[in-house]
Amino acid sequence: MASLKPLSTPPGQNSEPYVLKCFEGELWTIPTSNSVMRLLVTGKETNNAFAVVGTGGTFDKPIGFHYHKEAHDVFLCLKGRLNIWADDSARILEPGDFASVPPGTIHQYQIASAHTEFIGLIIPGGWEEFFRFIGEPFSGPLFPTHDRRNPFEVLIPRLIAATEKFDMIPVREKQAFDPQPWTGSENTLPGKCERGGYFLKADTGPRWQLGGTVIKPLATRKETDGRFSIYSWESSVNYVSNGLNKSLNFSETHHAIQVIEGVVAVAISGEESKILPGETVFVPSGTGWKINAESVFAKVYIFANGGGLGEVSQRVGQQYEFAVVPEESDIKSWKVEDLNGLQQDLKFTVVA
Repeated sequence: MASLKPLSTPPGQNSEPYVLKCFEGELWTIPTSNSVMRLLVTGKETNNAFAVVGTGGTFDKPIGFHYHKEAHDVFLCLKGRLNIWADDSARILEPGDFASVPPGTIHQYQIASAHTEFIGLIIPGGWEEFFRFIGEPFSGPLFPTHDRRNPFEVLIPRLIAATEKFDMIPVREKQAFDPQPWTGSENTLPGKCERGGYFLKADTGPRWQLGGTVIKPLATRKETDGRFSIYSWESSVNYVSNGLNKSLNFSETHHAIQVIEGVVAVAISGEESKILPGETVFVPSGTGWKINAESVFAKVYIFANGGGLGEVSQRVGQQYEFAVVPEESDIKSWKVEDLNGLQQDLKFTVVA
């Protein structure tokens, strides 16, 4: 298996591991919008297991209420502000805030700041073809800011055709309402997948620690009917020898990793690549790999179909009180033997 290949767009086929630089990807804009979709991982790389799409934009209108029969959407705010509606609830998301929108949930989003960035996982993969169908290729540095064309000429006909081709059902009769205040209850995971979904405030929810690495689930297999997971992973180069410093090979689980802060090293077949903030790594199933911090502090988000590395780290680790990387005296130890009981359930082997 080759080391990480630096690419500017996903390869468009079941592939070897690759890395995309910050703000790169396959770029599409929806006509008359003030945003761009960056396809980071598509169904073609994952055999339609999932897709990962980053979106950047500036102040814009809500996209319109709709729902999906099969697709499960998530919204993870990275920069600025993002309004999310889900059935009768709505919140203003800021960096680190998260929303899960299961199938059947009537939802919409609105970019609500001068520069908003968010990332989402689409299950199943292949639905990102919707963006190619209604969108236009974009070649600018960030996103369009003043597309004044008539939507009835350049957008509405495509949307009408798209509703017949894709899993997107408009709900035009639903009345708009203002986002509601956060109540303080958005600090736990529901432990199940149900219509309406949930919101999770940044740096809340359960936490686990594994040798100085802090694992925070945003969505586990319980919240997604076993379809995917999303974890925050935070660590330090000071604790590399204490953490899960083993290469694991997942036979069925693909992983996408986006670096948020600091620098990490991703090792493929023993060959390390340094990954910088904003860069996205894709590791297909059947690949032995590991990740370590290369800076005093590093934070990434890990997306996987199934439990993947995030669930392994959670189940080997111990529940943890604090929201940040621990002091050295608070490091929780673990043993390699702790992995043995997980390999069959999570379908991985320890490579080295």
